[in-house]
Amino acid sequence: MLSYFFLLISLTLLSLKMNLFFLIYFFFFMNLVFLTSAEAKDFFSYISFNMGLDYYSFCMILLTFWLFILMMYGMLNLKLLYFSYLSMLVFLMFFFLFLCFVTLSFFSFYIYFECSILPVFFLIYGWGYQPERVFSSLYFFFYTLFSSLPLLILIFSLNNLLGYFYFYIDFSSENLFLFFFFIFSFLVKLPMFFFHLWLPKAHVEGPTIGSMILSGVMLKLGGYGLIRVLYMFTSLVNCYSFFFMTLSLIGALYVGLFCLLQSDSKVLVAYSSVSHMSLVICGLMSLSWYGFTGSLYLMLSHGLISSGLFYFVGCLFDRLGTRSMFLMKGLINLSPSLVMFFFLLVVSNMSCPPSLNLISELLICFSLMGWDYLSLIYIFFILFFSACAMICWFSFVSHGYTFGLVLNLDSGFVREYYLFFMHLTPLYLFFLNLDFFI
Repeated sequence: MLSYFFLLISLTLLSLKMNLFFLIYFFFFMNLVFLTSAEAKDFFSYISFNMGLDYYSFCMILLTFWLFILMMYGMLNLKLLYFSYLSMLVFLMFFFLFLCFVTLSFFSFYIYFECSILPVFFLIYGWGYQPERVFSSLYFFFYTLFSSLPLLILIFSLNNLLGYFYFYIDFSSENLFLFFFFIFSFLVKLPMFFFHLWLPKAHVEGPTIGSMILSGVMLKLGGYGLIRVLYMFTSLVNCYSFFFMTLSLIGALYVGLFCLLQSDSKVLVAYSSVSHMSLVICGLMSLSWYGFTGSLYLMLSHGLISSGLFYFVGCLFDRLGTRSMFLMKGLINLSPSLVMFFFLLVVSNMSCPPSLNLISELLICFSLMGWDYLSLIYIFFILFFSACAMICWFSFVSHGYTFGLVLNLDSGFVREYYLFFMHLTPLYLFFLNLDFFI
């Protein structure tokens, strides 16, 4: 672990002057080495200098590696000011996310957890599209910072009490105040319904690469944090899980209805993320094997699908200058290959086989059946309304009368098709090899 740590520090410092192609190929090589040398296990291994791996962190790091490679491919066509500083911000983000997933200490996890917010803040503030990005970046920054300050105070107090505070220590508590503020920061990060308003603003005002990494990896920090802290409050979770699960189910149903009213493609994908993350909360709060495994699968599949959908919206925005689905009609007549990949991403987001989404939502349904059979009614309508929103979006963009705005649209670049292919391939390969994670 320490060798990866020093390697990432050197790469982050050199990213200002290095060729982007060299960095992409180096990340591919590093991902291959990590995949072949490390193993996904139920317990922590490769422990050194307060860092280690278990199979939750292993899966999250693989997702981070893959999405950052795709992000850098997506940056190849950007003609932006201060491009070298943008590449350094991307490496800083990867550096903090990698450390966040391999650390074993709660205090170190909090530091890296909060430091990973800063590069996203600067991405939205510096490379956003509209003047509203200033308010949006501050909204995102203070929303997450305010929710995490109580967590820092609790970590300090427990560290002084115990003398050490690591993952999976022999510590349990029935203090309701401690339980709520320990998970509050992670619920905002996911985000949970009622605390989700920062997410659409950050996506709409941020650049395409910022949306890719925010939806692909940053949202998963909340689910990963809940996995690390819920074991300390098992009795309280069994008593009060109904509150969080009911709020998440009702919120996901409301968000699914709200998706049907959206005309902005980016907002639609962002609210679809809120609906999927609500299912992750339900799976984790059930404290069952089905719930934890289904939540892990859903975080992995959602990271790949939402990143691909945001990249598709960014490709159309670069050509047309709009994200309104009412102005993107008739795309299938001009670029059928692009629409084919768009269709695969949409049906994967709707949990059609052979997508990993299908297995993850089935496992979460099994965990909710063990909690309460009536929750399946909410699950049915949540999935139904989300599917309706995706079908409406696909129909609006692909079919209909072609406006003059779309007539000069090219059929797409090889780089874009390669990125869509690389988003979809792991999604279907995971489905064929699910025992890799079990």
